[in-house]
Amino acid sequence: MTHKKIRYVTLPLVCVAGFATMAHGTADTSRDVRLPALSRAQVQQTLEQGVDISKVNTAPGLHVVPLSESWSTPDQAEIERKQIEQQRSRGFYSAEAGEVVDVRGRMKAAATERGKMPRHDRAFRSLNDVRKDLLVNPAELGTSELSSATLMEVRLGGSYVNGKWTGLARTFEVPGLGLIVLNETDHAAGNESVTLIREWMNIDVNGQSGTTKTARDASGRTLVTVGWVNERKIYSMRLQPLHPEAHEANQARLLEIARNLIET
Repeated sequence: MTHKKIRYVTLPLVCVAGFATMAHGTADTSRDVRLPALSRAQVQQTLEQGVDISKVNTAPGLHVVPLSESWSTPDQAEIERKQIEQQRSRGFYSAEAGEVVDVRGRMKAAATERGKMPRHDRAFRSLNDVRKDLLVNPAELGTSELSSATLMEVRLGGSYVNGKWTGLARTFEVPGLGLIVLNETDHAAGNESVTLIREWMNIDVNGQSGTTKTARDASGRTLVTVGWVNERKIYSMRLQPLHPEAHEANQARLLEIARNLIET
């Protein structure tokens, strides 16, 4: 029996939906991408998360659509419209309490649970520790600032396909800038459908359209994100900056790092 699952991913990862994807990953490489039967409770749960499951395009590959044709519910679409406008006019948008993740705090909390977690949920110290688990081919750091930064942790992610993982997250400490989480997922290997919202696409990363945005909550906690997709992989970088008020400079520096990575 083939067990299918639905994953909802937002790019940038962890932030509220913007440069958004709905990824349909399977445990094998079957091309059958029909949505699994969901219970009424599961459908309601997706609606509460801002996803109208009936609007999801499950065809594998990359899809670019306007917000009005995305899988967002009307309420979620209205939230995104406001975020897009704020990002354009102010260089950041206001996030609700709890929406902006505390990257450093989450790392510390996870460290105390490391020995109790299954392998796929653990944080590792180097890329070599997980190479045998990976289906995704990690991007090379090239001349980017990440090449000289301190690697804090490595995590598996994406879909589980043929005994390996299609995704990877690496967290770096960059002097003078802050913590950066580099996520990459081989959506083609996972037979996934990726939907991008056209209104969020506001940058170019080496010829590929993408999104840069900054979320800031009432406490001042800030998360800067850059995301882009090609026909093979989804990339995103999240920055918890040392200087949250430097919206334009933080976004520019993160974008420069993205452009200096070597995609594989």
